[in-house]
Amino acid sequence: MNNAKLESPWKRPNTKFWLKQLTATYRHIAAIFKKLIEEDKIPEWLTAGVTFLIPKNENTENPKNYRPVTCLPTMYKLIASVISRRMQKYIDDENLIQKEQKGCKRGSKGSKDSC
Repeated sequence: MNNAKLESPWKRPNTKFWLKQLTATYRHIAAIFKKLIEEDKIPEWLTAGVTFLIPKNENTENPKNYRPVTCLPTMYKLIASVISRRMQKYIDDENLIQKEQKGCKRGSKGSKDSC
């Protein structure tokens, strides 16, 4: 490995902060998401992650001493969240999962809640 300093994902601008503050963009983002879903064609930039190598310890000469961390675009996370919430609402409204099933419910601790 070369001695080039690796960029940390935590030093990048906080896109989620700005997305929350710029509420005037919500209508436009929703229209873009609707178009993407209707066309059933997802652009490559939406799903392309950026991988950072984080050193596990001081021995940076050995490639085994790095942990890869991949950051997905904020827009991908946003659309996945919207789809997930709508699916969960549909599942709840239609009573498709028994109330005892806790493993995939939002806010559930899985098997810890089942005890």
